[in-house]
Formats: sequence, structure tokens, C-alpha cells
Amino acid sequence: MTALTVIYIIGALAIGFLIGMILELVIDAQTIRELQEDNRRVKMELELLQKEKKQPQTVEILDRRSIETGNLFTPF
Repeated sequence: MTALTVIYIIGALAIGFLIGMILELVIDAQTIRELQEDNRRVKMELELLQKEKKQPQTVEILDRRSIETGNLFTPF
């Protein structure tokens, strides 16, 4: 290989690297815009929920396993 061939190869690699970086920035910019839009939407929903200040709903959980199988905590 001559020096000129090496320079062409390095130039082609540099141009390919730059084009790849530019494409990645374009794709990432779209993703960032979408994430920012989602963040704005979630913040608006949070503000609405805080304004409403709903009381938390109480849920009662009944564990009836010990009634069906007997006391599971007694030794054998």
C-alpha cells in the first residue's frame, strides 16, 4: 500500500464515522423530543391529581388460608 491509499482509507473511515454520528444525533433528537413530550404530559396529569387531592382508597385483604388448611404455624 502506498501512502496515498492509506490516506484515502483513513479519509473514508473518518467520513463514515462522521455520517454515523450525524445519523445517531438525528435519531436521538427524535427520541428526546418524544420523551420530553411524555414528561410534560405526566407532569400535567400529576398537577391535576394533586389539585383533586383524592383520598386514598382502602382495600381490605382477607387471608383465609389458615381457615382452610388449619394453623400453619404449629409444629408437626
